[in-house]
Amino acid sequence: MTRAHFRLFGIPIRIEPFFIIVAVALGFDYNPVWRVFAFVFIALISVLIHELAHALVYRALGQRSAIVLHAFGGFTIPTGGGRKVLSKPASIAVSVSGALTQLLLLWLPARQLMKTDWVLQNSAAGYFGGTFNWFQFLELVAFVNLWWAIFNLLPIRPLDGGHVIETLVGFENACKWSIFFGVGAGFVAWRQFTLMAGLFMFLFAFMNYRDLKAERSESFEVDAPEGGPAPRGGGGGRAGGGRGAGRAGTKRRRPGHLQGLPSAFDPATELALTRDSSEVENSVWNALRSGDGDRAGAMLKQSGFRPNPFLQASVALAQGHAGLAGDMFEAAYLAEPSGPPNLVPATLLADRGQAVELAATLVAAGDKGVEAAGSLQTHLHYADRFQAAAEVGEQVFAAGPRSPAQTAFEVACSWARADRADEALRWIEAAVDAGFKAPGLLDSEPDLATVRVLPGWTAVRSRLSA
Repeated sequence: MTRAHFRLFGIPIRIEPFFIIVAVALGFDYNPVWRVFAFVFIALISVLIHELAHALVYRALGQRSAIVLHAFGGFTIPTGGGRKVLSKPASIAVSVSGALTQLLLLWLPARQLMKTDWVLQNSAAGYFGGTFNWFQFLELVAFVNLWWAIFNLLPIRPLDGGHVIETLVGFENACKWSIFFGVGAGFVAWRQFTLMAGLFMFLFAFMNYRDLKAERSESFEVDAPEGGPAPRGGGGGRAGGGRGAGRAGTKRRRPGHLQGLPSAFDPATELALTRDSSEVENSVWNALRSGDGDRAGAMLKQSGFRPNPFLQASVALAQGHAGLAGDMFEAAYLAEPSGPPNLVPATLLADRGQAVELAATLVAAGDKGVEAAGSLQTHLHYADRFQAAAEVGEQVFAAGPRSPAQTAFEVACSWARADRADEALRWIEAAVDAGFKAPGLLDSEPDLATVRVLPGWTAVRSRLSA
């Protein structure tokens, strides 16, 4: 996350304003008015406890994490170095922990307290002018935590139950399950609860149909940046030799392309800058590339042009304004998920220690943010910032990208280039678990040369046919 608002048990937590707005909207019809405020409070505490359960199970498994409360719920994502590929039982434990904790810590106690004489007596008398009573408050606690727990355990991606199904049967089958149960749950919710609840279920079904269609029409190829550094391991990023090749017969490219920069900055060009915005931007990019953030900022200010948002963010970061730069990069990536036109922003973000935090913020923003974080992951690898690329890729994988096998394979390549061969092997196994089906690529990818000599390589490789 760009900035945590506070910490609980050492876990950084951020609450987006839209979370509160949506909670107010969902509880707006409650009467009397105190129940609206009670609903917002209960929603905040319930979702926070749900996400804390995920985070604490992560911690028990040796994995750090962070929490964002946003829009219609929350998001817990692994953070920090040394992230792990979880076993299937561990992954399922993380997924179900939130709903089970809600039931045990909130729903069950609320149900029991509603039956006590103290609550019944004080509710009858009333508080605050006879408007507030504990029975109705506890009834709301019980209602929210029972039905939200059940809702989260439905076998529909991206709900917790959907993550369990994806862990058990793989991405493609999980999408099919999600479509079936999403449509069914939509009709039930529409008839038994509200139209809004039904529309949510139908939306989830559509999202999974879209992801399934995209998965079938795309594979794992990532092209080299145009005019930029070649993919590590040679082969130009093409299937059969380059990093990211995938299923035979189809090709997929990362969104957008990268453009190279001139290798040196010409001072004469700086003096000649007048009305050509492209020349201004090229010169500012080169000033950043040479490490002169102050000159880059001065040139940008004097030009009078409205710069590329990635360029503006890069200048802010180069001048030491990390917080401002983080917000600017987030906005730029969400507006243009394919990323900037060159490798300078990725290099700056990695060297200033901001890449992983930015990725956490992006993936918390939804599908477009996951796509943007995937672009950042690729750019970091091409910029030779392999550890940062691997850590960002892990966050993309945890967020449920459209092609998890591709992402896991790319993470493995980056860890291998970062001299973490054991970690790379674990991610190769994760890629195979997610449906990676390119044994020839595993045998020929130069990035994985140090992985292929490990004792555990044969067992992982044997899972794929030759």
